[in-house]
Order: sequence, then structure tokens, then C-alpha cells
Amino acid sequence: MKRLAGILLVAVFATPALALDLVPAGSVTTRTEETPAGSIRIPEQAWAPGVLASEEEGAVRRRAFRLGNGTLTTLQIMSPLRDALEAAGYDIAFGCADTACGGFDFRFQLDILGEPDMHVDLGDFRYLLARKSTDDAPHIVSIVTSRGPDAGYAHITEVSAVELAQVPTKTLERIPAVSDNPTDLTRELTGRGHAVLGDLEFGSGAAELGPGPYGSLETLAAWLLTQPSARVALVGHTDAIGSADANKALSRRRAEAVADRLVSVYGIARAQVVADGAGFLAPIASNVTEDGRSSNRRVEVVLLALEN
Repeated sequence: MKRLAGILLVAVFATPALALDLVPAGSVTTRTEETPAGSIRIPEQAWAPGVLASEEEGAVRRRAFRLGNGTLTTLQIMSPLRDALEAAGYDIAFGCADTACGGFDFRFQLDILGEPDMHVDLGDFRYLLARKSTDDAPHIVSIVTSRGPDAGYAHITEVSAVELAQVPTKTLERIPAVSDNPTDLTRELTGRGHAVLGDLEFGSGAAELGPGPYGSLETLAAWLLTQPSARVALVGHTDAIGSADANKALSRRRAEAVADRLVSVYGIARAQVVADGAGFLAPIASNVTEDGRSSNRRVEVVLLALEN
């Protein structure tokens, strides 16, 4: 029991696929995101050129925590979490710290919640990957700990096995296309300066991009690989339901998820892609009808630069 000091370990039965709940002692949860069927990058080794992080599929929960006043080291934050996982029967598959992980490059392989909910100091962070094969707990847990001048931070990602075919399709939002033919995308992008990525799917009200594949991303990626001078912005948009702040944050996170997929799966250079969100401020249809609101929920690609 001494090894569990400093950590609160709670069984949560409301979400059977995610039954193990790790909460750093004295922490405040800054954000939680869940999806019953998603895809997320889980690094299994330090960053190396040309080596992509492994991608896991299943029920995903991501949580960010703020704790302390910034005096705890990343190891002091990580150690009780690691001890609790080992006590619960998890095997530690991999662990590293900042520069040994790969610094900046490793950090941007991680699908973690962003600022201000989770802060990562690129010169002072730790990463841990643990696995367990059971029916009543997450089979993968990854943890990132870091700290800022005034607080410590922890990010816990859990992935549980799930039969994707059993997830009702109504849990996914399909973003409508300007054209149903993905090959028209580059014509619209170069001719009009922007285009809708029309076949993307997100969990309802969530930022996780479904597993795909998506013809629009394949087309965009193929074009970007042949145009190394091109820079594009991915811009998320929402309907007008909800607050301005919440919609802007959701739209930005969705755009970031698309950018991450282009980089991690298709090998697009990070310098070619930026992401942001406009919330409900740039509708393309009326928000009075459901069809209009559906059209307004979209991610667009905007051409920023292209050298001839």
C-alpha cells in the first residue's frame, strides 16, 4: 500500500470500457474528452527520423490535470501514477524523458489535449506507456507529465478494445462536401483558394477524427507531397448551437486533429500545415434548419502560399 501513496485509484463502472480511473492526488481536472470509437497515436519508442508513432483504435478517453504549485518535478508527478498502474497489473512498455524521448519531435507525435488545459515544457516532460489485457480495464494507458512556473500537469490517455462495427453510425457527424468527388478538391483549392474536406467524420460534439480512410485527405496529402512549397491552413467551423468560446475551441481541435492525421499518417511536413478554428462565425448556410447547420459543421483547407 505504500506504493500507492499520493495517488487516488478509483473504479469507474459508468463507462465499462474505461474502468480504471487514475487521478493525481490534489489535482484539478482541466478537461476530459471521450469517444466510443476513435484512432489515436501512442508512441512506443523514442522519436527517430522516418519512424511514425503507432496508431491505436478503440474507445478513447483523454484527461488533463493541473496540480501543485510548480514545485513538483515531472518524476514526482509520474512516479505514483506508474506505481498505481503496476499495482493494478499493468506492464510498463516504454518510458522516457524530454530530450531522450526526442524533444520537440516526440511531443508533436502525441495526440494530447492542448493549452491551456495541458501544458508541456519541451525541455521538461516525461512519458510512460503501460499495457494490460483484460475485459474490465483499459488495455493501453499513456501518461505525460510536465510543469510550468505555477503548476504541474499530467495528461492520461486510455484506449480500450472495442468492436468498431458495433458502434452506431449515428454517433458520427459527417461533414458535407462541396463536391462528392475528392479529385475536385485540388481544383477548388488552387482555383478558389479554399475547399471543404467533405468526407470527414467526428464523434458527435467531439474533436477526435474517425479512423477513415478519407478520400479528401488522401487527395490533399498527395498534392502537398508534390508541392513542397505549398502551405495550407485547416480551419474548423461549427453550427451556431452553443457558446462562442465552446464552438471556437471545438472547431480548432477538429482542425488540429486533421492536421495531425496529415502529418502522422501521410508524412506531410508539419511546416506545411497550420490549424485554427472559426467557430460559428463563417457560416455557409442558415443555422435555422438542420440541413443548414449540418453544412456549417465542416473543416476547410485554405491555400496560404504556393511558389510557381
